[in-house]
Amino acid sequence: MTAESSDTAETTGTASTSARPGKAGRIDYDKWHKVTNELVHETEQEEERETEAQKKALGLDGKYANSKAEADERQKAKEVKQAKKILENYTKRETAVRSVLKGLVGPVRKNDDDATNEETKSPEPQIVRITRDMIDAGKRVVSITDTSGQSIQDTIVMTSDLSLLESKMKANAMKPKTYAEDVENDVVEDEETEETRSVFGAIKGFISNVHHCTILVKCKIISGTIEMSHCSNVRLVIEKDATVATLQVDLCQDIEVEFHDAPSGKNPAYGPKVYWGEDKEDRIFHAGVKNMKVQIKRDGFIETERLCDFRKDGAKKIGNASEEEFQFVTSVVEEELVTEAIIRDGATTGDNARAMTQRELDAEKERREKAAKVAVGMAENMIKFKEKDGAKPKVIKDTSATAAATPDPKVEEEEAVEEVYGSMDKDQIDAIVFECNKNKARGNEAFGAGEYAQAILLYSLALDKADELPDAGIPGAKQLFPRDVTLSNRAACFLKLGEHEKAEADATKAAEINPKNVKALFRKGLALHAMKQFMEAIPVLAEAHKMEPKNKQIKEALQFAEVRMTQEQRKRMES
Repeated sequence: MTAESSDTAETTGTASTSARPGKAGRIDYDKWHKVTNELVHETEQEEERETEAQKKALGLDGKYANSKAEADERQKAKEVKQAKKILENYTKRETAVRSVLKGLVGPVRKNDDDATNEETKSPEPQIVRITRDMIDAGKRVVSITDTSGQSIQDTIVMTSDLSLLESKMKANAMKPKTYAEDVENDVVEDEETEETRSVFGAIKGFISNVHHCTILVKCKIISGTIEMSHCSNVRLVIEKDATVATLQVDLCQDIEVEFHDAPSGKNPAYGPKVYWGEDKEDRIFHAGVKNMKVQIKRDGFIETERLCDFRKDGAKKIGNASEEEFQFVTSVVEEELVTEAIIRDGATTGDNARAMTQRELDAEKERREKAAKVAVGMAENMIKFKEKDGAKPKVIKDTSATAAATPDPKVEEEEAVEEVYGSMDKDQIDAIVFECNKNKARGNEAFGAGEYAQAILLYSLALDKADELPDAGIPGAKQLFPRDVTLSNRAACFLKLGEHEKAEADATKAAEINPKNVKALFRKGLALHAMKQFMEAIPVLAEAHKMEPKNKQIKEALQFAEVRMTQEQRKRMES
């Protein structure tokens, strides 16, 4: 509150007590109370403004996080908000193209979701066929919902007529699921000239809150997916012309799933037919499902079957997630249906897009280890071959009178480049550099995906090809291809695989080619540190830190190496 406002308040207060008597000659307390409230409110506002100004000056206004933990929480909240927005947009888009078919075989009874509810007998089982006439224009996602039959004899048929539903998609959009002799979806179109193409079939299927009936799927499902939830006493039959590779069944009970000569999701357009279950991507995901029988039938005979129940299969409560939320997957393993717990959930995109079981994770680990051994072995052979047969290119020197004249720095640089180019024309050099860069880029992609052994092989191919360039083996020559960067990247891969000696050798070569390559020095220091050569690692890391003093990783590595060296020295002294 300012001095001026204080003076005004004092004057106002005096006037109200002396000059303006209230009723029956008393003070006008109502007026005084009003003035007092206004002054208190003004004072509070002034204090709030001062507090906010102080917070802003100290960085406590909430704009910046006060700790790493708070920053992490904010980042998590931001990611959750973004994920929620993406999911809402996805749901909105999906709803816009969904044809909802309710009450097809009768209304849902109040106790249809009760476990004790039993089906009733109907004198004449009814059959309801879903055709294109029942699908709204532009809505190609079929949703069967809120219906209950009298018994499992009542049938809903997704007829083959739905296979003729036409959808317009971008030329490079998802490839629809298909089966042998699927002529409509086998048409090859020119993607460069056609912005859109026609695909045929229902996009996806949803079955929710459906009870006491059979659902026959006879049509193409472009995405190959049907989702089923909150259903009971339902028999789902996937027939030979359907293209359903994946089922998601949640919170259902007393379900029968039958594949009748149904094709695999990876069924080829031509050649012998591949049946459902013969590809690892043919899977049934389920959670909170009681008493679900899965059968694979060929020519009317049962080849393999499995009874799934979330409690019997070992569902566990994890954190805030209940047993009903525990995810399982049922698929064919060695010609038998097997139910396994999902250890790693699938992501929307990227290398972890596929949900994995423990068996699959172990198999993937084994595959990567084998690939690593093969790739490292190939890279080692290439490195040894280079060292053994490391012929250096001849340098063509200009001995003319012009060269003997007073040197011009620009001319010297151009001549140096021409000397390097002398044994090969520019087009040949450009072709080699292009191939080197291509393998280097593929190596970077493999590294980003965690395929370190594959990355080593690709970097080795790039370096091997780079040896064909005329600057190879010439100290101080301008690099036509950045060997130092590629060697440094390969060193990073060797570090990831625990091949510390190879990492140190590559990083040393990279630093020799380009002494300003900080990453090469850093990785050399890390390799030496990993080999417990702390005394040798410290000067290398110190040099890298000198070049990039603000790099926290280098600083921490240097400090840690110094600590470890001190510890080693103390141990030696004590012993």
